[in-house]
Amino acid sequence: MTQGPPTDDASDALRELGRRLSRRRKEAGLEVEALAARARVSAHLIRTFELGEQALGLSALTRLASALGLAPTAFFHTSAPVEQVPLEPAALLKGGAVSASLSDVDRDFLLDGLRQARAFSLLGALRQIPRLAEEFHPEPPPAKNAHQAGYACARRVRALLPERQGPLRNLGRLMESHFDVLVLRHAFTNPAVHGVSCRSGNARLIVIHSELTREPVRRFVLAHELAHQLLDLSESDVQTDEGRLDSSRFWMENPPAEKRANAFAAMLLAPEEAVTQSLGAAKPEGYGLKEARELVIRARTHFGLSFSAMAWHLYNLRYIRERETVEALLMSPDETVLEGFEDETRFTGIERRALDAHAHELISSSRARELLGRPVEDLLAT
Repeated sequence: MTQGPPTDDASDALRELGRRLSRRRKEAGLEVEALAARARVSAHLIRTFELGEQALGLSALTRLASALGLAPTAFFHTSAPVEQVPLEPAALLKGGAVSASLSDVDRDFLLDGLRQARAFSLLGALRQIPRLAEEFHPEPPPAKNAHQAGYACARRVRALLPERQGPLRNLGRLMESHFDVLVLRHAFTNPAVHGVSCRSGNARLIVIHSELTREPVRRFVLAHELAHQLLDLSESDVQTDEGRLDSSRFWMENPPAEKRANAFAAMLLAPEEAVTQSLGAAKPEGYGLKEARELVIRARTHFGLSFSAMAWHLYNLRYIRERETVEALLMSPDETVLEGFEDETRFTGIERRALDAHAHELISSSRARELLGRPVEDLLAT
């Protein structure tokens, strides 16, 4: 239902609403006609609203917001200054909270990545991609038994996924398709940095070190960073992880947030019930060093974890009773190459979404070229 022309007192507010809708529409790469078709609102009414010449009813505004993947409050405010927005990526990555381990080159990569992640999320909204990350909110980890909090969150995540117990495959793609988190790889200047999580509003980004070539380690870092996305990052935040992944300190002496993220990653990749099905119930009397080693190898082979991650996970699940046993096992870890859990992909996440949106006529060829850096035809020809 349309409303009549605005009074003088309401003109400024109406023009501001129109500008906000126009800005959001253009950010999504939508022409007026495309938005009109998705929202079932007349293109003429959208144009006059964006120009501040005609008001729209609440029902039409709600449909427009939904079509753009936004809450109505994203542009329903009636005075310009009140909209609360996260820090822009450039400001976020210049902040003092960013780790000194990240070089200027790293920060530039993250800045570009966050801009990609913003476009990635807008494209996802057009296709109504799930945003399961929005069902979780930052909360401080408990000072004691932080690993139990990580396990609890991992169980929640598994319950939301199609595959609830078995080994997870193509974890990076799953995070993009279910959590709306863009995943990239980058050669960080500091080799100790193995992963970074960033967030600026709806733009969520995980970057892992491109030198993490072993698939089980790469999977674990991805899952660890997902924990930070779900449990630690505020609306504008950066989390940098560095250190030796196989060290006792990484697992046992880290701050509670890191212990929680480690436990989350292990439980996400190897759920307790599935571990029990694979290994049988833990023996009350425990296991000798040789038996414990065989258990770890069996479990890591089935679930696609590194030897050290699986050993500490079985320690937390009480298959291995003593910390000293784990440390003894890690003196000579099984380093058998595990592959086949993560498929190589032809396109990046932003490329896949842009191609998909263009194929469904949700964005124009010029917008697709802007996102891809080259014409669609050139990308498909590579």
